[in-house]
Amino acid sequence: MRYLKERPLLLLTLICIIIFMTHLDALWVNVMEARNFVTAREMLQDSNWLLTTLNGEPRYQKPPLPTWLSAGSAFLFGVKSVFAMRIPAAIITIVIIRISYTFTKKLTGNTRYGFISSLILATSFFIVFSGRNGQWDIFTHGFMMAAIYQLYLFFSTPEKKYQRMLLAALFFGCSFMSKGPVSMYGLLLPFLIAYGLVFKFKKQQKVLLPIVLFLIVALLLSGWWHLYTYVFDTKTVLATTTKEIANWTSYNIRPFYYYWSFFTQSGIWCIPAFIALLYPYLKDKVFFKKGYQFTLLWTLCSVFLLSIIPEKKSRYLLPVLIPLALNTGFYIEYLFRRFTNISDKREIIPVYFNFGLIGLIGLVFL
Repeated sequence: MRYLKERPLLLLTLICIIIFMTHLDALWVNVMEARNFVTAREMLQDSNWLLTTLNGEPRYQKPPLPTWLSAGSAFLFGVKSVFAMRIPAAIITIVIIRISYTFTKKLTGNTRYGFISSLILATSFFIVFSGRNGQWDIFTHGFMMAAIYQLYLFFSTPEKKYQRMLLAALFFGCSFMSKGPVSMYGLLLPFLIAYGLVFKFKKQQKVLLPIVLFLIVALLLSGWWHLYTYVFDTKTVLATTTKEIANWTSYNIRPFYYYWSFFTQSGIWCIPAFIALLYPYLKDKVFFKKGYQFTLLWTLCSVFLLSIIPEKKSRYLLPVLIPLALNTGFYIEYLFRRFTNISDKREIIPVYFNFGLIGLIGLVFL
């Protein structure tokens, strides 16, 4: 145990493997998964690697990168294996958790906070569900988190500017090739807004060319498949695009406040996640106020931007869960550090209630 205690990233990875890689085939395949899995199998059977199909009909609603990954896994472990089809989603989720730890540790210089916030992310309900499910949302946000980390390094350190931006462009392209601009809007844009407001974009020399390089490479990697399908199947692509755009304003329309209960998607962390959003209460208790302001703004900006879009589904809240976990980590770290000295029952009762409830649920499932 001491060996693992001294290596928190290894311990975190082992926990994630247990959470995301065991009994992957236990859950029934849902409708969204079934469509993705059929497309992956048709890739292998009919070699439809670029002009993707579903039951023999063109399917261009989503870019093909996650389908390629599932098809590759099915090729190795069997096309009829649900476990094989879900492995790529589980792996990319573990990658998200590892990036979260590295990012938060770098941001705050606090290893304990990095471990706590990443563990919260790994055990948040909707993250667990998405990481054990063959839907493509987790891929687009996973690759975007990798891009965000490289952008953070670009903004905060003077070294390897071109390398940082090339890697950021690569991961940005992979995110776009997983589900279009979804993560760019729901995760990257709120990150840039929050980071700019809290930490400011400091003036640095020789940044223009790396940024131009990023834009060019990101555009090429994001757009080539869409251009290919447009050239070789123009009519279908135009019809698909028209329908998808119409869905944004006419399908699953929900009121602006539909996402305001977003913190409930964190599952067992629902109460701590809500308390961590109470800025007047927590702002003077956290160990790194700017970091707390940053994660709070990142979370709220993401919710606000997603709320503007008329089409709403609960699974679209997935990108919010990432900064929300980082934000909740500040509250839990405060409890680790100061709980024995807290005398106010208004602070103590929610803690006992939340973790008592978690313990009770654990006993019920034994």
